[in-house]
Amino acid sequence: MSPKMWIAPCSISRRQLVMLAGAALRLRASEPDFWNCKPAEEWTAADIYRLANHSPWANPIQSWTRDPARSRGGPASIGAPPWPIAPEWGPRGVITWESAGPIRDAFRCSLPNVFANTYVIGVDGIPRGSAGNLNRLRQNSVLRCKGKVKWSMRATVARELIRNSAICAFGFPRAEAPIDADVSEVVFESEFGQWLMEAKFRPKDMLYHGELAL
Repeated sequence: MSPKMWIAPCSISRRQLVMLAGAALRLRASEPDFWNCKPAEEWTAADIYRLANHSPWANPIQSWTRDPARSRGGPASIGAPPWPIAPEWGPRGVITWESAGPIRDAFRCSLPNVFANTYVIGVDGIPRGSAGNLNRLRQNSVLRCKGKVKWSMRATVARELIRNSAICAFGFPRAEAPIDADVSEVVFESEFGQWLMEAKFRPKDMLYHGELAL
């Protein structure tokens, strides 16, 4: 059975988000964590845009591809090894920790039950290409941890969420991917056809009202 699409209600239109994108980026440095300074009911559209695009729970990324046919040129001299193949930069997108409390409070909706007891990572803006099947994308999506305790695991569930755009969401069982505030970095990696991507999250920055929000 193919994965189902989940439509998440949202009170913010795409037009509002686009119009307020610039305002979100101009927020004062003295207000770096509005999510901890005022209740979610008072968040503006600009606040929500910033939280979902530039925050500890949302990393803007640029995908890339490794194309063996491309290189940066020939050898510097006769007999010298060829230059290493340079990546070809691809579409830009955003990787979001969808299961985090502030993200859910921002969009005022819950995740489908299939994501129960999982960390949910969403990919927005990267085209699926020829590998458009969500099950295939799930198999190519990995969450791994750096630090004293190292682990790596593939996503066990995938669904498409519809917010202001289509988001590919991947679930990773919490019991098999332990994370606490002492973990220095958690990395999400995925491959959408020719496009590769990576996003890094720092749990110590992902605090919501004094608690780790994942």
